[in-house]
This record gives sequence, C-alpha cells and structure tokens, in this order.
Amino acid sequence: MNAAGAPPILAALRTATRSRHAALDATAAMVRLFEPTYTIAEYRAHLGDLLGLLAAIEAAASRAATAGDPAPLYRRSFDLRDDLAIMGIDAAAIDRLGDAPIAADFPAGGLRGYTYVILGSMLGGRLVVRHLRSVLGTSASLRFYGAGETGAMALWESFCADLATARDLDVRAICETAAAVFDAYADCLSQPRTVSADA
Repeated sequence: MNAAGAPPILAALRTATRSRHAALDATAAMVRLFEPTYTIAEYRAHLGDLLGLLAAIEAAASRAATAGDPAPLYRRSFDLRDDLAIMGIDAAAIDRLGDAPIAADFPAGGLRGYTYVILGSMLGGRLVVRHLRSVLGTSASLRFYGAGETGAMALWESFCADLATARDLDVRAICETAAAVFDAYADCLSQPRTVSADA
C-alpha cells in the first residue's frame, strides 16, 4: 500500500480512467442532470437510457466472471427497474427500453475494473441524490443513485482490501475493463435519446 493506505493498483486505475471520467461528467445528459430546471420526465428518460446500458455491462461482466476473478457482480439494473416502476412506468414499458451494447467483452482477468467503476459510481451518486432531492422532491425514486444506501463505503473498503491482498492481478486487463465501462457510459449518454420511459 502507499502512504495514504490505498493499494498501488488504485493509482493505475485512476490514471487509466481520469480523462474518461471527465468526459462522462461533461456529457450533455450529466450536465443537465445537475441543472436547477431538471424535470421528473427527463429523469425518467435518463434512467431508461441507463437501464439498457447497465444490462449490457452486467451481461459482459457475467461472461467475464471466472473462479479466478471473483469480483462481485453488482446488479445495478435492478435498482433502475425499481426506480422506474416506483415512478409509474409499467413493467412492459420498462422491458421495451432499448439496449446499449458495449463495444466488446471484457478481457480475461479484468472484472475488478468493472467493480471499480460500479462501486465508485455508488459513492459518487450521493451528490446526485442530494441535488435531485432538492430539485425533484419526493416524486423521484433515487435507488439507483444510492438513496437509502448505507453500505457503499463498506463495499468500497472491502474492494480496496481485495486489491491489496489479491495475487497475480492483471493490472492492464483491470484498467482496460474500467476504461471500457467508462467509455460505454459516455457513449450512451452522448447519444440522442431514442426511447422514452414514459411509454
């Protein structure tokens, strides 16, 4: 570990994804998410866009999972489905929301890169929850962004402990996977919206 107590691989992950994280934050969809005039209809559509993306990412993670790469498969798409249902979207309409296939499968040994992005987004989601709660009030269901989630920090600390103690990690594959997940997010949120969660 370094002086700050973080596994050295975290520095490699941060370097590999820094520009991608910035690109994601700069997408029109994410910029709009933090504006004071954001609407509940926009939020439902945003979650609809993310549902197809997360389903594709989770499928890729499932295909990459092996006994030697035991990173947990966090199913954030379940929270998206719950949010949309709570906000009045029927199950058939949720099932029709478009997919967003990622460019390629994750490399062997890279699954911890997926976990890095997913857990990081859970921690960062607290900022989104605070803003959307002030703008949309209680009409917005915020499970995907972590409302009511108390275990995200514990999961992150467990992940860091795994990185610090795991042997023979494929740092390149892990960084490539994290970069691929960030790229998939940015590509999805940069596309013109073609589906609606109001259907």
